[in-house]
Amino acid sequence: MVTQSYSTGNKYVNKFTRAVFFIIGDISALFLSAVVAYLILYPFTSAQKPFPVDHILIITASVLLGLAFFRMYLVSWRYTSLSDLVRIILAIVVGGAFSLGIAQFFFQVGNYEGAYTALFLINGVLFVGGFRISKRMYQGLVPSREKKKHAIIFGGESEGEQILRDILTKNRWNLTVHAIFDDRAMPGLRLHGVQILGGKQKMIDYIKIHPVDQLIVAFPEFPKSELKGIIDEVKAIRPEMDIKILPSFHSLTDDPVGVRNIRDVSIEDILGRKPVRIDMDSIKASINGKIVMVTGGGGSIGSELVRQCASLKPAKLIALDIDETDLFHIENEFKGSETEVIPCVASIIDEKKMDQILRSVKPDIIFHAAAYKHVPMMENFPEEAIKVNVGGTRTMALLACKHNVKKFVMISTDKAVNPANVMGATKRIAEEICMAYNGIYETRFISVRFGNVLGSRGSVVPLFIDQIKNGGPVTITDPEMKRYFMTIPEAVLLVMQASSMGEGGEVFVLDMGDPVKILDMAKDLIRLHNLEPYRDIQIEITGMRPGEKLFEELLNAEEGILKTEHEEIFKAICCRKMTTDELEVHISRLFELSKNGNMDSFRSLLKVIVPTYTYKESKKVEGSSPTTDEPTIKRSDNKLNVKTKA
Repeated sequence: MVTQSYSTGNKYVNKFTRAVFFIIGDISALFLSAVVAYLILYPFTSAQKPFPVDHILIITASVLLGLAFFRMYLVSWRYTSLSDLVRIILAIVVGGAFSLGIAQFFFQVGNYEGAYTALFLINGVLFVGGFRISKRMYQGLVPSREKKKHAIIFGGESEGEQILRDILTKNRWNLTVHAIFDDRAMPGLRLHGVQILGGKQKMIDYIKIHPVDQLIVAFPEFPKSELKGIIDEVKAIRPEMDIKILPSFHSLTDDPVGVRNIRDVSIEDILGRKPVRIDMDSIKASINGKIVMVTGGGGSIGSELVRQCASLKPAKLIALDIDETDLFHIENEFKGSETEVIPCVASIIDEKKMDQILRSVKPDIIFHAAAYKHVPMMENFPEEAIKVNVGGTRTMALLACKHNVKKFVMISTDKAVNPANVMGATKRIAEEICMAYNGIYETRFISVRFGNVLGSRGSVVPLFIDQIKNGGPVTITDPEMKRYFMTIPEAVLLVMQASSMGEGGEVFVLDMGDPVKILDMAKDLIRLHNLEPYRDIQIEITGMRPGEKLFEELLNAEEGILKTEHEEIFKAICCRKMTTDELEVHISRLFELSKNGNMDSFRSLLKVIVPTYTYKESKKVEGSSPTTDEPTIKRSDNKLNVKTKA
């Protein structure tokens, strides 16, 4: 309480002293304007007029009131902008007009007084405006004694201009911009005194000759595939150069762009994906005012779902997870925010507890993100994958129907397609459960299938980064392995977009772009850390782990896709192989076999439920590669000495 009082009082004193300072400065500037106006008119008057003190006092008071009305005593001296100068002009004009009315009432106003007032106000604009902008001009014109980094900007339109202006007005960035490059702009033009020298090739040539310390890429819409090429070229010339990037538009707020918005280049920036197009109005309409529950709300996808939903002002937002530490962090993140996030520690396989929660909360929408996702781990503990991915989904689906949840959105995976592992097979069964329950009850069930997300726990990227920081080696399982990748915010926004479109029973598939070779990603990450693959950091091939495939797919061989109104969301044409009753019988039998530890029968039954499940233990030989569904791509094992555990 003491701290709050002190902080509030200090803020009040700062505002008061700033206002007093500006009032004194404005009075001084207006007095100077009055003197100059008098001296200009003095030689032209036949009868030498005395210094019009009363008239000056009225004009000064009126102008000060005008400046106060236009809130010119609440601005920062250092950051006086063009819009502030416009408000100063308006304040002086309004104040001058008001003063003429008062002067007409109290004094006789003739030609001399009118001319004097006009000249006074013109001088007032010059002197008051000059006083207000003086600090910014001083900082921009007087060179700092501190040695600053030699910086260049790639991107000469609005974002680049705003970043340049921010650098010029704030000494704390310790940067001097020597040149701007942009293929869209005319060479030779200047932005705030800095010349545009040409496009990207001119920039590469410039870097070869000049000692550039930092490159700022202020070009959010620049194609990422081309950005990767620029970064590779720059790093080849100057490996030590610091490269900063302005993220895509959807990562920025509505605030003006500044140096604070730029960041180091990350793997997301060079994956070659375009920024996703999102219809935020339709998403907001589906969330605003609703009671929303997110299972797995502390995980990578679940926590981002909570963040995105919170910004859309739901009536109530419940984050449910079995991990209390994750929930603590997500609850702490939203303390003091407009939307309260209600943490709920519970397991989705605890039917009695979940029944109590749903009866109490009465959610309108459930985003079901809770699942086991780690492929090799679930190969070793398949009974746990069945409990959570199948049993947990069935429990949540039944209770959603029982408690009249309007929409149930299940997060699926590309590993559910032609699964070569238990995790993928269980997620495919979860999709079947959602399709089976849709239409029987009022709840609309929707599944959304996508590939790997960058930065999630268990993702390859954090693992590679840790290995690089520890000096290597970076380990990959196979040099030909490819995966689809998407950032967590992109995936979550598209999930929410798909859920707003779904009518029930759909399996939506997100456009993941082109698959990325894991080996190439490892090399890119090493270079982003200003190191060279195989020289500074070694890359080792460890062999494929249980349940892994070289390639993931987003559709089964027998499936097709239908376009939707969103260019990055498709609808899979899924063919159901069994009735709801048959599915229930098989799932119950799966639980029995997993409890008894009969894994051979368990996997055989898994293949009955999911015919595309490709696990074949009897044919698996040490040294051979697991089954893959990419017959057009061959792998030469002669080049590698890889042993794969059965």
